[in-house]
Amino acid sequence: MIKNVLIKASGDVSHNSIFLEFAKAKAKTNYVIVIAGGGTKISATLKAAGYEVKFDEHGRVTDTWEERKIARDILEQEEKELQDIFVGTGVIVKAPLLEAGAVLCPINGDNLVKALYLGFDEIYVFTLGERAKEKEKIFADYPKVQIKGI
Repeated sequence: MIKNVLIKASGDVSHNSIFLEFAKAKAKTNYVIVIAGGGTKISATLKAAGYEVKFDEHGRVTDTWEERKIARDILEQEEKELQDIFVGTGVIVKAPLLEAGAVLCPINGDNLVKALYLGFDEIYVFTLGERAKEKEKIFADYPKVQIKGI
């Protein structure tokens, strides 16, 4: 039976061969969606542009359209790069961006995983090894989520 598999990859590990090979292998027998992250790059770009990088319980706070545009541009670039890598493998890549009418809503990738939780049979979150324990706490109430620190 084909399973729905969701894989979220932090931008810090999205080009790591362990993650890439895992996603490709899963896609051989399953329907695989990858959420492409980019948080570190977004924060660095916002800071370089003179914006204060702020977080609340929902994720990064973007107060202006310009900040949301920076986030969107980086997430779309990450999405495109991974789409190019996964061409022909069956892996579908999506940036964590939502639209409500004409309003662009970048969403924290972890929060998107939570929102999509009920639709997937298997869920994996790839992150840097030193962030794995933090991710385990974030997903403590989501038993299907498996954290992969690399």
